[in-house]
Amino acid sequence: MAYCITLRSKSETKVTGWYAGSSCRWSTDHKRRKLFDEIRDASSVCHELRALCPRNAELINIEAARHDFSLEVTPPACDRGPLRRH
Repeated sequence: MAYCITLRSKSETKVTGWYAGSSCRWSTDHKRRKLFDEIRDASSVCHELRALCPRNAELINIEAARHDFSLEVTPPACDRGPLRRH
């Protein structure tokens, strides 16, 4: 399982940014997020980010990286071909 570091909104609790690992640190594009294979690797980076931003520390979290299907266009069901059962 892959992990990522997120920054959530105070008011809406939705993800507003992902740790990108670059010089700018944060990105609003989920495709630029840095993925960690091990939670312990993400934990050390998360601890450093919380220390740099103590006012927002509770909003910086490690989460399981999941694919957000709402950001993509999926083809209609009729374009996927017939459903086959074996």
